[in-house]
Amino acid sequence: MSRSTGISGVAKVLLVACLVLLAPAAGAAPLDPVDLGKSKVRVDGMLREWGRLVKLQTTIKGRAGKDPRVRGNIGYTASRIFVAFKIYDSKLVRTKSFGRGEDHAVFSIAFPVGKGGYKSYDVLLFAGEPGKSSGAVKIGGRTVPGAKIVEMAMEGGYTLEASFPWSAFREAKTVRAGLRAALRYADADSVGSVSTIIATARGAGRALPAMRLEAERALKLGLIDKEGLSGKPSHQRSGNVSGDAMKEVVAVYGGYLTIVGPRFRGGKQFYFSDLRAHAVTRLDLADLTGDGRAEVVLQKRVGNADAYREVVDVLSIGKDDTPFSVFTHELAIVTKDGEIRNQLKLERGKRGKIEISQGKAEGFDPGTYSEPLPGNMESALLPWQTIASRTYEWTGSKFEKTGEKTQEARVTKPSKTARAPRVGPPPPPPPRPPSPDELLDRVYALYRKDRGVQKKKPRFDFVTDVAADGKTERVLIHGKDIVVFGKGFLKGTSYTFLTAGVKDAEDIADVTARDLTGDGKAEIIVRGVRHTKTSEELGGVTVDRHIILVYKVINDRVTRIFGAETGRVLEGNRVIGAMGFKRGKKGLVLELRPGRAIGWTKKSYPFPEDKQPAGGLEPLLLPWGTLGIRRYAFDGTAYKLD
Repeated sequence: MSRSTGISGVAKVLLVACLVLLAPAAGAAPLDPVDLGKSKVRVDGMLREWGRLVKLQTTIKGRAGKDPRVRGNIGYTASRIFVAFKIYDSKLVRTKSFGRGEDHAVFSIAFPVGKGGYKSYDVLLFAGEPGKSSGAVKIGGRTVPGAKIVEMAMEGGYTLEASFPWSAFREAKTVRAGLRAALRYADADSVGSVSTIIATARGAGRALPAMRLEAERALKLGLIDKEGLSGKPSHQRSGNVSGDAMKEVVAVYGGYLTIVGPRFRGGKQFYFSDLRAHAVTRLDLADLTGDGRAEVVLQKRVGNADAYREVVDVLSIGKDDTPFSVFTHELAIVTKDGEIRNQLKLERGKRGKIEISQGKAEGFDPGTYSEPLPGNMESALLPWQTIASRTYEWTGSKFEKTGEKTQEARVTKPSKTARAPRVGPPPPPPPRPPSPDELLDRVYALYRKDRGVQKKKPRFDFVTDVAADGKTERVLIHGKDIVVFGKGFLKGTSYTFLTAGVKDAEDIADVTARDLTGDGKAEIIVRGVRHTKTSEELGGVTVDRHIILVYKVINDRVTRIFGAETGRVLEGNRVIGAMGFKRGKKGLVLELRPGRAIGWTKKSYPFPEDKQPAGGLEPLLLPWGTLGIRRYAFDGTAYKLD
């Protein structure tokens, strides 16, 4: 082979493609092809520019020795595959039939299809007799259209060079990543009698070594080798997640999520993200937004083998080939005291649906349960709640909660290591939908008239005991208003309300209630988002600040007793904090903890560390910050730094 320009190689790590020509290792090592790029390539049997060829040293049949001895390699362009062999064989067995019982070389390739499956092809390469006859390229007994093959005599044997179009393989139209390949040579003593077969590796399909194109070699050099990871992914899926119809390979290596593809980021870069997870239990690709491209569905465990939270994270790929989260939800809580596991159901389509429902639960005691609330997502459904399932539906820009089914609250089976019973007043009942007797339509109508909400429906509506009269109250979230009324509250004739500290009603993500202060009355816990503009130096873009607000009914009025920032998001970069609960002398101590960063590092984080409350919110604790864990105790009127 000769071509107009040579190939120069530079190993670029991380997101830059590898252009270096690597000689594949012997045996079952990956058979990395030579990227021939856009150079004009001529198939002429001359191998001077192929560089080092790989020895076929695995014996499949017979006994290999000095005859035959074979070396080979693979090359590719956007439209064609090239194969080169240097064959030392004292006798060429050839007929016009070009059958498997004659001397021939083989290029085996396998394409990933479905979940873990592979479609395999054997390309048979028959050299012609040098100077006398032409050779042949066949798949399944048929000559490959557009194929070329040239042999050239040399001392002790001959060279063989061939090319054929990617279109010879149906799967290649959309799949050029996650490929597997090997080279073989079959030596016949006479027609119909193959005595020796040697190869770069044994097997077929999944059992073949990887054939890594440019971006996949960059992934190997820039991440797998650099971080000392196993070259075998724990999870891998192939599908169309970005760009045109060409499929990408999404995989998990160690704790990293990776994406590569022949046209993803120009086919010369790869994406990776540190999942900061103890384990990944699920990786799926599913089109949940109806745009013809699959979302990446991850289930990961954060913590350790004995105590962890399991989270589902649904990622969509943006126009810049960068994944961003479109849905996150806690699915499981596991500690030495017990476990709670929700179930996940996905429904594909233009209005894709995600359903989170109750599942297995045992061990935890609702009276002493004090596990942290996640700061940037909805908590797993707890068995003593009356929520059986929640449904979220794609609305064109995000997943919104569109349905909720109720259940009778369940009591979990106590674990052997269950905590001591609660000391103090009994806990308030878990939030549940109001009964007909608790609707108090006249009081509700008075609120509607006073606030001009007319027939708008509340976004959250439940009853529990939040006030001092000892009876249950109805708690509504109407727009941004937190509304409380009940049969024993203000003599059942009026209501109280307070506007939550967010800009729009849609900024309230979740509302629940539980006794935090230890007085037997539930506090109202609101999880939401505040949107603020950055400075002109940062481009004036919008920052999403995830917040938790706690409200208590004091003297028949809704009063905010705590607020904290628990997360910050800007252009795909995130800092995620956490709020936990610790048993105090009376009630629970609120504990803000530094979390983790995604995208940002200490050097790239664009904001100064907040060390004092700002906008009525306790500061976000940074992974690299100086504040450490901060604890807050209730002093009778509000939660104060302890």
